[in-house]
Amino acid sequence: MSHFDSQPATPEEYRRRYMELKARGAKTIARDFDAARANPKALPRDLIVAEEIVPPGWYWARHASQGETLRLVADAATSGVSVLMWNAKDPSERLNPADTIKVQWTARLSRGRVLLSDMGRILAAITDDTFGLHDFIAGCSSKPSDAAKFGEDANRRNSRDNFILAANKHGLSARDIGPCVTFFAPVVTDDDGRLIWKDKATRAGDYVDLRAEIDLLVALSNCPHPLNPAQAWRTGALNVILWRSPTPSEDDYCRSSSEEAVRAFENTEMYLKA
Repeated sequence: MSHFDSQPATPEEYRRRYMELKARGAKTIARDFDAARANPKALPRDLIVAEEIVPPGWYWARHASQGETLRLVADAATSGVSVLMWNAKDPSERLNPADTIKVQWTARLSRGRVLLSDMGRILAAITDDTFGLHDFIAGCSSKPSDAAKFGEDANRRNSRDNFILAANKHGLSARDIGPCVTFFAPVVTDDDGRLIWKDKATRAGDYVDLRAEIDLLVALSNCPHPLNPAQAWRTGALNVILWRSPTPSEDDYCRSSSEEAVRAFENTEMYLKA
């Protein structure tokens, strides 16, 4: 009997199924992700494809091929690097932070986790991370509506405008700008469920490695997060390194981190073979 011939499930059955999946997801959250193999801190020069310094307030846009890894290095202890990704062959497929959180049952995403597209495929895998707190919920900075409130910062560069400029470099436009992830942004919830900035500063040299699982268009903005305290508004320079990473092994941690990740990798592999 096909799915369409069966009787629809009751709300109670849907709830029971959801709670089963949630319980299994909780086991994944509790898994020791520190067991994931770390990448070399010092990258051999022959593996580096490109390297660039992104000044405070500026953006970066580039193509990243499948198998290449994008390393974001907070050399100047910068805080708040917002990132967007698109499928290079079909930019209508793009990063989906909401599904990335939902499918992995946690908003605390670090080494061993993956970044999902709106098509249920994996755009990138987080293969290393020395900071451990990033924001997939609050979004990026935009131009303040109340200029008087911000004084000298009223005309500061912001990630929303930077993303439009970066998208233009890829032949895209403002309509292609969706929700982003902001790395080195320690956003957590308080007891009342409000999003707050946790008192955890980046250390000079903290980095995140994002391995491209398909060919990507990438845009990033080196601007402060909107929840960043006023006294920490300025950012430092960001070092961006694109490097050739090893072919993932069968026991690659990101590929086996959860049942959901396994299915997402299978979806991605089917797409690449089509």
